[in-house]
Amino acid sequence: MAKFMLSLRDENFRLLSNEAEDRGISVQELIRAVIIPDWARQSTFTRNQAVSSFSTSRTGIQSNSNHRPQLVPALSIARKSGGLTQ
Repeated sequence: MAKFMLSLRDENFRLLSNEAEDRGISVQELIRAVIIPDWARQSTFTRNQAVSSFSTSRTGIQSNSNHRPQLVPALSIARKSGGLTQ
């Protein structure tokens, strides 16, 4: 099994700790079950958009490079929208 180490600033760790506590799970479980899957989904979408933009530019079709999606952390979206559901 591949392993990795993650370093977080104090304020980010507090945010994850609070969210994990609200859900009744550990920070590690939150990262595994919520953060990484959301990141992978968003990352795949962004990669597909980049490939699509590259393909259309090779065909001579103009693409709007100002409309590229940006990765926004899942927790910040949830905080702005009023919280996460369990």
